[in-house]
Amino acid sequence: MPKKNFNLSDEDLKCSCKGHNLDKLLQPSILTILAEQNAHGYMIIQELERRNALEEEKVDNTGVYRTLKTLEDRGMVKFEWVTDEAGPAKKSYMITEQGIECLKNWVNTLQMYHKKIDRIIADAKNALKKY
Repeated sequence: MPKKNFNLSDEDLKCSCKGHNLDKLLQPSILTILAEQNAHGYMIIQELERRNALEEEKVDNTGVYRTLKTLEDRGMVKFEWVTDEAGPAKKSYMITEQGIECLKNWVNTLQMYHKKIDRIIADAKNALKKY
């Protein structure tokens, strides 16, 4: 069987160098939304898409609910069932004090990464000047 030759332009290749794998930023994005307001899962998905949080990638609905479950298991969010006459009961998620602390840690970590990334960009641009 011939070996497939991958180029960075292949549409089916989800390379980190092309901005993929940003789903790891889903946690602080969800916590930020819940720090602003309580919301049910679909509202969170809509807000992520509105903010274009994952750039050009479509929000992975299953990933959002999986992240919400993880955040819930870690005590960073909680939910209550909300019923309204227009439809079935929905989980309304809210951030907890532990979630607020986690979001503060994310802010510090992302600021540190931002500085490191700026250095990597500057070094890479410098290195690429000869090409």
